[in-house]
Amino acid sequence: MAATNSFRWFREDLCDRCGDCFRKCPVLNLSEQAAKREIQALIDGDTGDSLVFRSCTTCNVCDSACPRNASPYELILERFNDYLQKHGLPFLAKLVLPNEPENIWSNLRTLMSEEELVLLRSWEETLHSRKKQILLTGFYTNIVPYLASGKIIDDLRPVIAGSEGLWGCGGDSNKLGAIALTEQVQELLQKQFEQMGVEKVYCFMEAEAAMLAEVLPNRFGTLFNFEVLPLDYWILDKLERGEVRIVNRLNRRVTVHDNCMSRYFDGKPQDVVRRIVALSGGELVEMEHNRFNGLCCGWAATIPTLYGKGSNNPFGTLMYLLHSLSLRLQEAEATGAEIVVTSCPACYIFLSMMKELVGSRIEVYHSLEIVQLAAGESPVSRTPRRCWDILAVATNILLQLILSRENWKRFSPQQIDPGKVQELPRPMDRDARRLKTIARLYRSPAVQNPVSKLVIASVIKTAIAAYRVRQRIRDIMVGR
Repeated sequence: MAATNSFRWFREDLCDRCGDCFRKCPVLNLSEQAAKREIQALIDGDTGDSLVFRSCTTCNVCDSACPRNASPYELILERFNDYLQKHGLPFLAKLVLPNEPENIWSNLRTLMSEEELVLLRSWEETLHSRKKQILLTGFYTNIVPYLASGKIIDDLRPVIAGSEGLWGCGGDSNKLGAIALTEQVQELLQKQFEQMGVEKVYCFMEAEAAMLAEVLPNRFGTLFNFEVLPLDYWILDKLERGEVRIVNRLNRRVTVHDNCMSRYFDGKPQDVVRRIVALSGGELVEMEHNRFNGLCCGWAATIPTLYGKGSNNPFGTLMYLLHSLSLRLQEAEATGAEIVVTSCPACYIFLSMMKELVGSRIEVYHSLEIVQLAAGESPVSRTPRRCWDILAVATNILLQLILSRENWKRFSPQQIDPGKVQELPRPMDRDARRLKTIARLYRSPAVQNPVSKLVIASVIKTAIAAYRVRQRIRDIMVGR
């Protein structure tokens, strides 16, 4: 084996093609021989029939499984980047690109209450002041800004800062394999935090904490002169110091969904959220896949559907999302837990959306909400409504595809100005009007009644079951 390395991050010189990375993947479940073929195919650039290339949920378990620290997850990201540079992205990817009018944040803002919009604007304004310490809200925190309500984080409220224009600290662009875009994001972040004089950053999203503390410094060489910690660390410290009094212990069975980025910081965030559950009086039960082996919630699972064969099929992307969300929710239900807790706002909202669609009885809470409950405080939850708003956005973007052939063309992500945080572009008036009409329908009694919800749940479950049968037949045909 040659001792050279022609990749940016993947260490081909360390990889002995043992296949452990993909054999231990909780999604692929490959045999040893199949796993060996997959790693060799990716090294060779043969992604045409690659199971990894079309099924990777970007959960990065493969990096943890690699016995030689060869960084196989980064090999996947590099192959995503290769495909992106040659073929671009399908229209659906605009949902997670803040500089596109179709992005999910701009669309959801057209449906948010004025109270929520005031919160978002105040967080954006804080970015223009000098602060030694901030609580950084992220991409998906800004979808559910009401999470930042309540007394628990009163001490941090004056320093809450954030904007979708910070690109989630490069979390989504990195998972997409959009290397050039992530480089621009890291330059933007350097300038922004330097202007603010930041010395300590608590992150509402562990994903953003991981990007700032590990991914950007270790993979992109970014130098940040401040300490970075997930918000859960701050919450746990308040609990252990007795600064948050537990007056109403949960006394309920709780299972924890470990988000994909919780594997950074040597997995400590996974221990922290469990400690929060224990101090809040929850009885912890573990899912089959947990901690370093945890499954993706489903949202990032859509990424491989944007590349390779069939990548211009939005309905295929939607079904893979529903399939993946359903897998995780079913694992949570199988534990007998009454509550599934996650510290990631993205996992929180999309697992909640699946719960709404299939009528699951398990409750979905953010770790901050668990502490609020135990402290005798009622969380300000608008989650069911926000779930239907997201479904309205998804419906609207599918209609945009149906109504315009131009939207079926693949595109290359726009460059961003790393000199300043950009305002989000607004959706076109006709798209905004259509979105509001769809949202009104989804919120109406015609949908929000037991019979309609039962029908929707039956249709979704049947569609997922049929999808899984087709997937299994395909896997058998390719010898998986």
